[in-house]
Amino acid sequence: MRHKINVEVVEDGFKAFFKKTHERARALDRGEKIPSETTVYFESAADMFRMLTTQRVRLMQELRETGPVSITILADSLGRNKRAVSRDVSSMREAGVLKTEYAANAGHGRRLIVKPIAKRVELKTYL
Repeated sequence: MRHKINVEVVEDGFKAFFKKTHERARALDRGEKIPSETTVYFESAADMFRMLTTQRVRLMQELRETGPVSITILADSLGRNKRAVSRDVSSMREAGVLKTEYAANAGHGRRLIVKPIAKRVELKTYL
């Protein structure tokens, strides 16, 4: 099953960002549950599109379907070189699009696990 990834480029700037943040703070004050959602902001559309290569979009889709996995398993399922996937994961972690953590690897030390940062991720840039 293919999933759509929506990219929204808006021009409302930090005013809208702070308004949304304020609304969420009020919802938390009322005891409402905030869904697991993350918005990643880029300084320019060029930065966002440079980060969103075809292979990185595939990587995000795979994580959404499989859940947290090691880089080795992710590379195998994508049919890609482990080193290339590792570079993409590192860049995407720095951009705030996903996260990594170490987990025990039974009898073999630790392994790096790649996780989505939230169930839903919005990528926005302001022109």
